[in-house]
Amino acid sequence: LILISTFPLPRVTKEGYGYAPMEQYGGRAIPASDLYALGATLIHLLTGTPPADLPQSDLRIQFSDRVTTSPSFVCWLEKMTQPAPEQRFTTARQALESLKSGQIMRQSVRKNGVVSPRTEPINNSGCGINNTKEQVPDEILGWNWGAFLMPWFWLWTNQVWVGLLCFFPSIGWVMTIILGINGNEWAWKSRRWRSVQHFKEHQRGWAIAGMLIGAPFSIILWMSAIAFLTSFL
Repeated sequence: LILISTFPLPRVTKEGYGYAPMEQYGGRAIPASDLYALGATLIHLLTGTPPADLPQSDLRIQFSDRVTTSPSFVCWLEKMTQPAPEQRFTTARQALESLKSGQIMRQSVRKNGVVSPRTEPINNSGCGINNTKEQVPDEILGWNWGAFLMPWFWLWTNQVWVGLLCFFPSIGWVMTIILGINGNEWAWKSRRWRSVQHFKEHQRGWAIAGMLIGAPFSIILWMSAIAFLTSFL
């Protein structure tokens, strides 16, 4: 009986290992090797580019900036295609359960080969403002001065559409305070950011603009409102 497979044949290039993990080229095949091949194939389907033609860093396929799928699925694919087999899922059942739960612990390898949790935060930005499963990195939490001082402009570049409520006079001032409190979390979840640093730099720019433009404008607005009210007294 001859079985014909249409699965792409493993190939080694100077850029990387294509669809097959490194251990297969050493004559070693384990269940985690098949998971690597599956992950590499999914990356090809999502990006439209063969894995061997994608950029790599430490033999890890770099593809997250070329896809629009959920951050959890990106992390899942990254774990599926880790170069070291001990860093991948051990069985297909484990991989499936992790995919269903949406909770994936990204790991890295120290120089001595010991597996340890990664210290840098997972980039799960763009997961959706109503997503309660994804945890926002602690270092971006806090008061957002840009959202508080310039809510009418801040909401557009951060894609926090609930901020449109600040245009309604009856609840605008309440929404402005809410944006100051929740602005960082909502902005992180509402759109995709390259990194935590990219997010912080963007919000810092809005905070500076708020101090230089938004604050003086608000003071003038409040003084005008007070003067208008006192004119009737």
